[in-house]
Amino acid sequence: MKNFYLYNDHVEIVKNDGNIFTIYFNENSGKVYYRFKVGTMSKVKHPGIFLGVDAYGAGYFLHNHYHFGRAHITTQTEFVKGMPLYIYNEKCSNTPLKVIELGLKEILRRESYKPITYNCQTYTNTACHNQRKSEDADKWVGRAVLGGLALLLLGAAFSGGKGK
Repeated sequence: MKNFYLYNDHVEIVKNDGNIFTIYFNENSGKVYYRFKVGTMSKVKHPGIFLGVDAYGAGYFLHNHYHFGRAHITTQTEFVKGMPLYIYNEKCSNTPLKVIELGLKEILRRESYKPITYNCQTYTNTACHNQRKSEDADKWVGRAVLGGLALLLLGAAFSGGKGK
């Protein structure tokens, strides 16, 4: 995507080749949805922002994914990957149109995907709440820190007096 033109009822996406692709908004545009990540044993949510539909009724999402390497626009079929789709229950701080605008601006920034600091949750939280945070990454980092502290304490407890 080279640029975009945002209107109240649609967005015109200027593709890299200069062609314009129009996506029309509906009642779900700007809402955050998620599916669970594919191929993981943990229940990690993979969120994306519903953008709208094209002239043929195909749905589109904004999301950040490591396979692509950065935030981008993808079809609903590609986003869900055959998994059930759920809506996030929390209400966004921004209006749906602002969520879409910020999501598209993030795509234009072309920041590379980073598992801890710029993942799918960070991307949607930036557009939805103006905050760069990832609930699941924070949980896993916290668990790793606690696990490391536990290992240090166990190591200290079991070595207590050796080497004197």
